[in-house]
Amino acid sequence: MKIKRILQTLAGFAITGSSIAALAQDRIEVRISPNSESTIIGELEARSLAVDASWPESTEPVPGWKPIHYRGQFFVYLDSEDLGKNFLPLPGSKYLLSPSPSAPTLAIATETDKAEIVSIDPRYCHVNLETIVLGYIEDNTTVAPPAVQTAPPPVAPVKAPQTAPGSPPVEKIDGILVSTNASETRKTGYDFKIINTNNETLAYLDHSSILTAEAVVEYVNTQLTAYGTIVKPDGAAFIVLNASSLKKKS
Repeated sequence: MKIKRILQTLAGFAITGSSIAALAQDRIEVRISPNSESTIIGELEARSLAVDASWPESTEPVPGWKPIHYRGQFFVYLDSEDLGKNFLPLPGSKYLLSPSPSAPTLAIATETDKAEIVSIDPRYCHVNLETIVLGYIEDNTTVAPPAVQTAPPPVAPVKAPQTAPGSPPVEKIDGILVSTNASETRKTGYDFKIINTNNETLAYLDHSSILTAEAVVEYVNTQLTAYGTIVKPDGAAFIVLNASSLKKKS
């Protein structure tokens, strides 16, 4: 009888262990971009808890991934120059995932954020942020639609847009899109710029005619091709690309 009780106890432990393992396997990683190499920003205990979201405007859906609204508490960084009165983040500033101007942007600050400044140093503030962000989870049920024609349609962003006679020529710039820091944004008036692999600035980006700032964040820290017209502000030592289209490089 004693041996029987021991076997029953061991069987119970085995069932409990299997249940815990199953729950652990069901936990879903939430990433900042639809890419298995991108930063993990949170975790869902079950796929059924995912709140579906729409793909950002002008962003092509990625097969095998699904955008979701993710509520969480995040430890993020804020450029100290973006700290306003009453020690609150200035609306429009960037919550960064690490203390670097080229770090991925988790979200853009608004007046309604629940943001607590944990520590302040001359360069970056450490912020405890509670908010809802756009994240991505793997979705193996998503498959690419079957081909319905033999020849693929032309991809508009890859082809330079046509311009009317007398209009400025459309230029193409290949590079990496990054966020500018707070002082650079105030100096130039632009939140993003395109750099080369040597971290040299090729042009600041004026995205106002095609995308919102939140949508442009999807392109940050990726290699891309940008089309548009180039202008040089009066008295400035830099150039600006008035973008008409952006295309990530695969």
